[in-house]
Amino acid sequence: MRALTLASLSLCAVLMAGCNRSEPTKLPEPQVAAGPGSDSCAAYVQRVATGVRCQEVDAAHCSCELIAGDAAVTTPATSEPALIGDTGGTGGTVTPPPQPAASGNATLVFAPGPANTIVICRSGPCPVATAELISAPYPPVLAAPGGTAIQFEFHAAGHKPFIGNYTLYPGTNQIAFTLESSRPTAPDSAVVTFQGAPAGTTVQCVSGPCPDTKAHPIESFPAIPLKADDQTLLLRFNAPGYRTGMSSFQVSRGTNVIPVLMEQGTNGKR
Repeated sequence: MRALTLASLSLCAVLMAGCNRSEPTKLPEPQVAAGPGSDSCAAYVQRVATGVRCQEVDAAHCSCELIAGDAAVTTPATSEPALIGDTGGTGGTVTPPPQPAASGNATLVFAPGPANTIVICRSGPCPVATAELISAPYPPVLAAPGGTAIQFEFHAAGHKPFIGNYTLYPGTNQIAFTLESSRPTAPDSAVVTFQGAPAGTTVQCVSGPCPDTKAHPIESFPAIPLKADDQTLLLRFNAPGYRTGMSSFQVSRGTNVIPVLMEQGTNGKR
């Protein structure tokens, strides 16, 4: 009510006329015969006083009222979320949401393997269906930013096949694999069989990778531990009626056959 009264007083000052304060929402009828020029009372007041609506009473009078409150524009509330970068949804610089990364080519780098190792793509976005040498450049594979599953099978002579599952990403991808040898494992010892020895012959290892230095019947000489092939043994042979014999032999891991040559004693006894 106070705001309307002050507005009414201000308008009365403009019109240079009295103001009736008994109706706060109504302006008093100004005692103006006409505005400047040919404007009527209503036209003049509305032109010089913003937010006022006037109606002609007669040629010398008009009735006016404040309409500023009706003209106010309010922004309706909204439930829409604020855009990224917007300050509480009330304005400011709007940053568009980031675009998802696009798919790209995955470059494959295979781990070292046996000579002439080949790789075959078994499932996934295989660029080729043929066997390829891992030492040659492999065709790129289209991969999604979140990863693309693919399966490869590896082969090499003398090795068991290996199948591995991998997830590829755009860019360089390291492909690790291990091939297990399919060849039988070499024994870690040498077994010796003696041929041509007289009955009752014993054998003793003198030097080399000896299992021990004891004299053993030739039928039960122990296995010789070896870390490499072609190792040299010095053996001593004794038999009743024969001279002691000394011979050196090369042995390898696995079975070895050693001939035994002995001379009879000078008394002719065996």
